[in-house]
Amino acid sequence: MPYILTVLCTAIYVSLVFNNNLWLDEAFSASIIRCGFPEMISRTANDTLPPFYNMAAWCFTRIFGYSSVTLKLFSVLPMVLLMLVAATFLTKVRSTGTACIYIILITVMPYMLEHGVEIRMYSWALFFAAASAVFALCLMKDIPYSTPLLMICTVLGAYTHQYTLITEVYIWFMLLVFFVKKKQFVTWIKLAVLCIALYIPCGVLTIFQLGKATSYFSAAGASVSNFLQSLRYPFVTHYTVLSALLLLAVAVLFGTAVAKRDYTAAWFMAVFVLQIFMSYGVMVLTGSTFFSSRYLMPAIGIMWLGAALAVQDIPFDRIPVLARGIALAAGAGLLLVIFITGYGRQYAEEYKDTSAFEQFIDSTDADDGYVIYENFPEIQVCLMYYAPWLKAYTKDDIDTVKGDRYLFVSESAESDIPENVEKNDLEYLGTYSFDRYTFKAYTMQ
Repeated sequence: MPYILTVLCTAIYVSLVFNNNLWLDEAFSASIIRCGFPEMISRTANDTLPPFYNMAAWCFTRIFGYSSVTLKLFSVLPMVLLMLVAATFLTKVRSTGTACIYIILITVMPYMLEHGVEIRMYSWALFFAAASAVFALCLMKDIPYSTPLLMICTVLGAYTHQYTLITEVYIWFMLLVFFVKKKQFVTWIKLAVLCIALYIPCGVLTIFQLGKATSYFSAAGASVSNFLQSLRYPFVTHYTVLSALLLLAVAVLFGTAVAKRDYTAAWFMAVFVLQIFMSYGVMVLTGSTFFSSRYLMPAIGIMWLGAALAVQDIPFDRIPVLARGIALAAGAGLLLVIFITGYGRQYAEEYKDTSAFEQFIDSTDADDGYVIYENFPEIQVCLMYYAPWLKAYTKDDIDTVKGDRYLFVSESAESDIPENVEKNDLEYLGTYSFDRYTFKAYTMQ
């Protein structure tokens, strides 16, 4: 059954990849991956994130071809691998039912489908963190090959995203408690030191990157509102009642795990909360802003693992048959409604009609140029992917363009036409949309 569910859930993910609809961060990553190897390495080194995703995606697209579909499939791959890890290993340390529940959760829960097809490193970060948690369980149960698999996932996770590394620290802290109880502290030290040694090259690169990091990205500040927004991030279905029911269900599972002294499940479910407190605490102390809720995806993957583990802590045998049936039906219904609403929203986002935008892009050539009105850097980054032959100009040097000159105005701009541009000098072409962006395009006479 876990393998059958893996096939079905894989089909759900794959059904969302056949489009060329990218947003800012995806276009940024796709543009790096399209480069030749030396430039890809150079741009990766000058980014703020570890190198695994760009390098692995670059190799993947050189084997299977470069396209948005290929890149989205590369993001689906770790979700499938995580399902297979659950089907193969979670059944050994817990049960077939636990594996099935976890496979379902990492498909239907909020943001799983979004980040599972997104051309970014978050699905890989989730995979390495959650797989590390599964292999930590296997290590505690003396399952063969669990130690090398745990170390591989730990190191590669650290090479994927800084928050994967932070998440894995909590997993290794759990293992520390386990090894201390078994009076094998030295064994834990040896494994941890080896992982740290393997991470040193990436750690050096990270220090170099942070020392010269510049970005258009502005993270949310450490306010109470943003803090609460991060806390509810894993439960946001965009329907208040559904979100509240989901949060309540997880709270019940957490309480059940604690009551049954299943501290592993409880710890897994609490990791994302610990990360939030840590992140906002550091931001308050340092006065910096560096955290985004999507960085929680590695911890959220482990949270749903904890929820799956906690389900078996529910004393079904002591619940009356009628009440048990109602509870199971309510749980299944909640999952089904969350999936239907989430999949429908994600499908609409992935398959947004971009034909007019792409026709406009196809009509341009290397002699053309554009200038952007107001602070709208997103469109410029996206055009690096959609139309790498087009060059952005300032309003002072746009007159040097030999071909067509375009003015792009964000739909959210306060005025349609810049004050320093005569309306008679502009010809309206149309309003174009892709992913989450809409802008008006004009030709400048």
